[in-house]
Amino acid sequence: MSEIIVRPYEAKDQEQTWHVRAMTYNSGRPIPLEEQVYRTSTPYVAEVEDRILGTFVVMDMTCSRGHQAAWKTGGIAGVAVLPEARQSGIGGAMMRWALRFLRESGYVLAALYPFRQSYYRKFGYETCGLRVKVTCPNGRLPQTRAPLPVRHVPKDSWHQIVPCYDAFARARAGMNLREDFHWGRVLGESKTIYAAGDPVEAYAVLEHDWQFWLDQPVVEFAWATERGYESILSLFASIAINKTSMSWHEPSDSLMLARHDDQGVRFESEKPIMYRILNFPAALEQLACPEAGRFSVALHDPDLPENNGPWDVCFAKGKTQLSRTDAADLCLDARGAVQVLLGQPSIADFARNGLVADVKSARLLLPPLPVCCFDHF
Repeated sequence: MSEIIVRPYEAKDQEQTWHVRAMTYNSGRPIPLEEQVYRTSTPYVAEVEDRILGTFVVMDMTCSRGHQAAWKTGGIAGVAVLPEARQSGIGGAMMRWALRFLRESGYVLAALYPFRQSYYRKFGYETCGLRVKVTCPNGRLPQTRAPLPVRHVPKDSWHQIVPCYDAFARARAGMNLREDFHWGRVLGESKTIYAAGDPVEAYAVLEHDWQFWLDQPVVEFAWATERGYESILSLFASIAINKTSMSWHEPSDSLMLARHDDQGVRFESEKPIMYRILNFPAALEQLACPEAGRFSVALHDPDLPENNGPWDVCFAKGKTQLSRTDAADLCLDARGAVQVLLGQPSIADFARNGLVADVKSARLLLPPLPVCCFDHF
């Protein structure tokens, strides 16, 4: 195959690019012209001899690491290659180009939802944390009185739930610290918002299905307090009176699993998300830690060798500084590095399983955190 050129999308690429998307995501049916719009993402293409053979988009995000950091993150989505051009290196060329381009554009992390994790591991991505789908039969939902009043939130008052989401996101890692356009994608036209407490301590977003005796999925459920969580569960019990079950998603620190597990309730890992470090020094230097310590770390990152180090990591009084050094206490590949950076599996988990040395200072800077993402892209 001739040279593969990956570059930003241009207006002249429209017809060919949307044909690639149609062949991948629309069963080959042409996508209507009025739908050929990039509203919340930036497109890129792979070109061979003036023919567009592949495309992907990037959505701007901000990834949480508890209260320690908020990293600029590129959410990669819509990865598509024409069927007749697959297994010819187009996808790999796009993914490797994106690593370099995003790093040079100031992104610290990248994230994506894979069609297969094994494919994206070749480019340094790794699954972090768990997104747990809870499916609860209507007869197994807790029948308790809501500790807080639950109310419908008008669509034009959606900003009321933002502080609750932010508290939920900052208690974990991997969550997108949303801007308004992210909320527009979550809430949409036909969604209903319910909130517990004023100010809001928990909320749920639903798209009500009018049909009886089926599963009623919840678009999003987040909480800042345990009593808020219990109040929304009480709402679910009311909604589920004429349903077979309710289903929703929780992080791995699931309160449903901790407090209300029962026979017939199912917990499944669903739609795993993968992350990738683009700028390891920047990621560590943005970490705030109240403790003080020092350790050294080296990466093996053939696609982005600037990450390799070894790095001397010194942190104190909420500031972290890196400098080059000659030896490393810890050695990680890019995939393991992003897991311990986010916190699940943690550096302590790695040490427990003999994957790295047990370095106390590293555990202080990188404590365990549940990792999850509620944004779909």
